Amino acid sequence: MLQTQFLQGALSVRPGVTLVSYSAVRIPDSVEKFMSQILVVNSDGIRLTHVLNALNAAGYRARGASTFEEATRALADRAPDLVIADERLGAYNGLHVILRARADHPDVSAIVTTPVMNRGLEADARSMNIQCLIKPQSPDEWLQPVWKILNEERCDGRSSVHCDPAPSMGRI
Repeated sequence: MLQTQFLQGALSVRPGVTLVSYSAVRIPDSVEKFMSQILVVNSDGIRLTHVLNALNAAGYRARGASTFEEATRALADRAPDLVIADERLGAYNGLHVILRARADHPDVSAIVTTPVMNRGLEADARSMNIQCLIKPQSPDEWLQPVWKILNEERCDGRSSVHCDPAPSMGRI
């Protein structure tokens, strides 16, 4: 399967006139398999979009879900390398999503986010080897823990992917 990504280029013809063009670039399977798959689950649509945009711009293959049920369908569709789930998801919480993910995909890494420090959630997450994170505000604050979790796994030999330097806003 080939994935298509569109790259934007701009060319200034003369002062005040800029031509914008798009070109399609095919990414072969051999490259695509190295792109980490991330499922982001957040009931706040604006925050979900913000996180997805940051992760995709940094080179990850991120997709989103806004409910537990949507996340369950997404997990059945394709196994992620990482699940990032918000603490509150209606009648469920992020830990429910992560436990559901690990039922079918035991090696999936996970982050649960919370708006404020929650000692109970933090203890539960730690006992399940899940990182608990106060909701980051900027793209860099999202990218650093994601990169760290995915690269620690790669460098520990659980994946054949090579270790890359941490992404930053410069890549977005």
